[in-house]
Amino acid sequence: MKNLYRSPCVRRSALLLVFCCSCVQSFQAIQQPTSCSFRFRRKGDDATLLRAVPFFDVMNNLPFEDVSRQLSDALDIGAEFLQDSDQLSSGSANIPEAETSIVLESMGQDLLIFLFSSVAVTILSNASGISPILGYLIAGAVLGPHGLDVFSNERADVELGDFGILFLLFSEGLEVSSQRLTKLTNYLPLGFAQISLTTGVITAALLLGAPQFFDRFLPLDEGFIDISNPTEAVVLALAGTLSTSAFIFPVLKERGWEGEDAGQAATSILLLQDLFVAPLLVILPFVVGQGPTDYAAIAFLTAKAALGFGFVMFVLSKVLQQVFRVVAKTQSAETFVALSLLVSVGMGAVAKSLGLTDTAGAFAAGILLANTNFRAQIQADILPFKGILLGIFFMDAGSLFDSELVLAELPTVLTGAISLIFLKGITVAAATRVPRWMEPNRLEPYDAVKLAFLLSGGGEFAFVVLALAEKLDVLPKDLGGLLTAIVLITMAITPLLGVAASAVSNNYVFDQRSHEFNHDTGESLVADDAIVVCGYGEVGEAVIDKLGELKNEDTGRPPSLVAFDMSPMLMNSILIPTPSSAVMFGDSANPEVIMAHGVEKPRALFVSYDDHEQVMSAVARLRFAFPESPIFTRAQSRYEAQELKEAGATEVVVEFDELPRSAQALLLKVEGEKKVEDNVVINV
Repeated sequence: MKNLYRSPCVRRSALLLVFCCSCVQSFQAIQQPTSCSFRFRRKGDDATLLRAVPFFDVMNNLPFEDVSRQLSDALDIGAEFLQDSDQLSSGSANIPEAETSIVLESMGQDLLIFLFSSVAVTILSNASGISPILGYLIAGAVLGPHGLDVFSNERADVELGDFGILFLLFSEGLEVSSQRLTKLTNYLPLGFAQISLTTGVITAALLLGAPQFFDRFLPLDEGFIDISNPTEAVVLALAGTLSTSAFIFPVLKERGWEGEDAGQAATSILLLQDLFVAPLLVILPFVVGQGPTDYAAIAFLTAKAALGFGFVMFVLSKVLQQVFRVVAKTQSAETFVALSLLVSVGMGAVAKSLGLTDTAGAFAAGILLANTNFRAQIQADILPFKGILLGIFFMDAGSLFDSELVLAELPTVLTGAISLIFLKGITVAAATRVPRWMEPNRLEPYDAVKLAFLLSGGGEFAFVVLALAEKLDVLPKDLGGLLTAIVLITMAITPLLGVAASAVSNNYVFDQRSHEFNHDTGESLVADDAIVVCGYGEVGEAVIDKLGELKNEDTGRPPSLVAFDMSPMLMNSILIPTPSSAVMFGDSANPEVIMAHGVEKPRALFVSYDDHEQVMSAVARLRFAFPESPIFTRAQSRYEAQELKEAGATEVVVEFDELPRSAQALLLKVEGEKKVEDNVVINV
């Protein structure tokens, strides 16, 4: 071992490992100056201290480690609001079997509750016509600690729900093509204006006596509205400035606004807000005078975030696509899904360890893969995880809603929520009305109205800012609970704000006839009613060739065709068999892959797979997703054909019947050719 350690390569690797580990969040639980420990607590029990490997003791001596660890802790969304549950503490050592069993059992119970609630919320939301997001929030409020209190492990549930936000931002990043990324940068000045102006407006409103003005007409609680300290007002304004990515992105997708200027601007501003959170958490203790003004620490953390994350992005831009190509060649769908999940979660962890938010890291990972041929397949693979985990996040957010406090302080809560929406909406709308010579990318009124409504609510990272403010004794505990309720209410009504945005913006449609929407979202230019061919083997290729011979009676053009196949050769290129057709990488048995390429209502679907079970699965899934589209396929026998029709196939070609049906024609054709040959010989 000594000789091994003397190797320069090994020594450098060891030093590099120690340095990199100083930035990793998984070692944030180091408590003692001479050991690495893990603590596990249960309510009513003394903490059990477990000794771990002391190899990482040196990490405590690295520069600015305390500041870095505090920042990493602070970036946990909602963690501070659940600190009293003490269900699970973080650490890097092994957990005893008994405690592990308790944790897993509690998480299992909560997952059953989440899954049952998810099914119930979806059914009731569809029946009542309300947004599922509102349903999840209501379910969380009813089942949470301020309601029926059925959750066993709230802290672990919050961590699980955070993965939903990661997958949401990763999926959004996949939509950012090179052209769209360029356009997102056009709205960065608007993003800076939104953050600065909103912070200033809310601060001014608090200090100039807006709460006291409303107290003349409404029965507000003076203990909550007496905000005369400038520092306290600035902290509240900074928390209120942030908006919710988790609620706004689903609204943009649901209403088809992602490709419009309003959607592009909202995405750019939300991303900028995410990047703004980390430096805000570093600077806030110095602003309020609760920490030493260590400019060297600030400079170190800034350099670590900028240079470190830039280096990671550079390396991954060279490596990531190659890794996906290697995995695709294995033809293992499970490995491809695992790699997609690893990239989204892993980049989030790397970004967080470097002092950024994990959502920013996940978004950046999506951007790296946005211009690849397997973008749509990745989106389809992570969609089930994103949907379920986002539901858990929304229920976790709803569980923080203290109904007793809201009812006791209802006038104050409602006044605060309405004021926040009004001030943010007016400020964003005003920021979009600067002269054209100052801002060439100024939004038209149609889009400005949408943006103002969408960004007027609170955001999930406001919880982080408020938690840190409570920790620094800037805000009293009771005020923190009230502000949490206000932020939750404004987040919850984001779908309703989307409805209002649509209704109000329609008033500008007739005045904006010249307004052109840019729907460039990076998706392929495939017609939304294209004919889809599943699989591009011998049969799929023949189907494409035959369908390409058809001509539209009105236009004289062939129909738009698109085929999908998991062949590795499609990882680097798109095949164009005919001018009207394209063959792309992806599993077309997954309807999400088809829709991700812009095919919303396929004219027809041809399933050309060889394996009967694969054909059955594809037909069932495609029929559920496209109930109005005809589905054509083939089978070896009549029994298989009957199964496929019961699964949803419109017509099935039975290969067993083809030879008997064609027997006469084949015989006549051969005999006719023979007679022609005989006549030629006789004539000669």
